[in-house]
Amino acid sequence: MRICLKGSIVLAALLVSSIPAKAQRWPTQPIMLVNGFPPGGGADILARLVAARLSQNLGQAVSVDNRTGANGLIAAAAVAAARPDGYTILLYTMSMASTAPVMPGVTLTFDPDKDLAPAVIIAGLDNLLYVANKTPFRTVRDIVDYARANPDTLTYGSSGVGSSYQLWAAQFTSMAGIRMLHVPFRGGPPAIAEIIAGRVDMMFGNLAEILPHIRSGAVRPIAFTSTPPSPVLPGVPIIAESGLPEFRADNWFGIAAPGRTPQEIVERLNVEINRIVATPNVAEQLVGLGYQPRGGSIEAMRETILRDRAKWKAVIAANNIRAE
Repeated sequence: MRICLKGSIVLAALLVSSIPAKAQRWPTQPIMLVNGFPPGGGADILARLVAARLSQNLGQAVSVDNRTGANGLIAAAAVAAARPDGYTILLYTMSMASTAPVMPGVTLTFDPDKDLAPAVIIAGLDNLLYVANKTPFRTVRDIVDYARANPDTLTYGSSGVGSSYQLWAAQFTSMAGIRMLHVPFRGGPPAIAEIIAGRVDMMFGNLAEILPHIRSGAVRPIAFTSTPPSPVLPGVPIIAESGLPEFRADNWFGIAAPGRTPQEIVERLNVEINRIVATPNVAEQLVGLGYQPRGGSIEAMRETILRDRAKWKAVIAANNIRAE
């Protein structure tokens, strides 16, 4: 099981000892964690787990408010415009932070680098390619061979135009030299429903939201998008070992606050999330749900945002992706 807790535990202990008195007094009222994705999806699963633990640690209720639409940007804009007092925070995603700012056709009503304050990366995700059971595909090679012989025939779903799911598929089709039809939905769960029904052939997505359907036999896993493969599905390979050695697609969830939130409160959020992900039973629960416990510093999160932004900007340009 891929759980590296020693560094996170040490970091959490060091940070706790340096929390300013003002941040120690916060919070004195309930906190709202805004999630930009539908109930039941991978983001919602993580948001509710974090909210429950954060509530225990802080001694105040932490509720989850689902504000869906625009690949999470409706939620991000709401938090960016919220009062910067630490009582409205955001489940921040790679898509919001790194791809939306460089996506043609996306008009942001806020500046993510100024109007949102990154606090910490909670977890990475185990992402994978999976297919409808009605399809005959068992391997990446099966899909690539069929798509080459039958261009523009296979369909793949996504959680929206310009979403991470679409970008991973675009990288995949570009590297494989194939063409498939993109079918966007408003969030992961409705796309999954169409794959289970057999009306869409496949999708790239995160393990957390598709795992129950894999276990029930409703869909078939093909390969993970990055190394190492999850121990939750032993025997499922990675795409890089399945004919596309340069392929890698990572994703993450984190926490952000409104941009003018006092630094000591942002640092307190960082400390508390590090403490949560460093808790052994929480880390084990995250792995079992298809996540990779992360934690880390505020600066490390900023560096990740910029690195991912550069990578996906290149993928977007190479595949002429434009948000609708």
